[in-house]
Order: sequence, then structure tokens, then C-alpha cells
Amino acid sequence: MVDLYIIDGYNLMHTLEPGKVTAANLEEKRLSLIEQVINFVGASGGEAVVVFDSSVSGKETVSQMRGAPVSVRFASRNESADIVIGRLVQEALKKNGKAGDDKPGRIMVVSADWEVQRGSLRGRASRLPPRHFIAELKKFEKGVANSSEMDRMHWKIEHKVDVETLKKLERMRRGLK
Repeated sequence: MVDLYIIDGYNLMHTLEPGKVTAANLEEKRLSLIEQVINFVGASGGEAVVVFDSSVSGKETVSQMRGAPVSVRFASRNESADIVIGRLVQEALKKNGKAGDDKPGRIMVVSADWEVQRGSLRGRASRLPPRHFIAELKKFEKGVANSSEMDRMHWKIEHKVDVETLKKLERMRRGLK
């Protein structure tokens, strides 16, 4: 089981949709990628950090996705996502104990960049090329789509909300207080 995925965001995004990412749809493609990672990681029980390069901010920014074990980082314009990924690997290894004691596979780095992969291997983190991660994403999505549970999943809000909240919503709908 992988505890933490550290993902080179643009690297994965351009592998997922080669030639289809433009300045006009960049934000949409980023959000789509993050949503896919949230779904995948949420089902696997791990966590993920998606790291993107940035030319805008002078300092690194971090956003935790609400209700999901995924955070998104934008490197500062002064350092690349590769540097941030290397730092995150080292921090994760320190958190899990000494690098030599860590079990391979617990920290997975998703990047096609050879330097990032090499640094991960030295630190006893595992590496996964983006095309292999995409294959895992597609396998997961296909498994969910073909699951016998899909027919039994509750899609209405009344199936997801506690009784008291449902009563309040119904009173609001009817214009009652």
C-alpha cells in the first residue's frame, strides 16, 4: 500500500493529454487532474501532494483540498516543482523514520523527470512513471464503473444527509420556519 503519492502535476497532466493543454484551458485541465487524483487516492486510503511549477508567486503556496487527503502545491517562481518534490520526499522519509529503515513503496513519486526519479530512488521512495500512474487511474475508474455497487449507490441528497438536516431542508423548501 502506498501511503503518500508525490506527483509532478504538469508532468502527469501533459502525459495524460499530450498536446491538449493550452493557456486557455490550463486551469480546467489542472482541476480535472486534481479531481482524478482525489478520487483515486480517496479510494486507496493514501494521501497525495500534487506539485506544479509557478511563474507567478515569489513564494511556494499550499492548498489542502477540503474533505480529501490531497494537497496542491505551487512552487515559487524561484524554484522548480522538481526541487519541491525532492524536499517533500526527504520530509516524508524523515517523518516515517530513517531513509534506510523505510519500506519501499510507502512513498511513491510520480514523475517522468529522470533527476526526480533518481533522487527518489536514492531516498528509498519508489518511482512511478506518469504513464503507469495513468494506467492505474484508468484501471481504478473502470473498476468503479463496472462495480456491482454502482447500482446500489445512493445518488439522492436524502441518502447522504442526516434526518434532522433533511427535515430542515424540507421546511425551507415549503417556506416554513
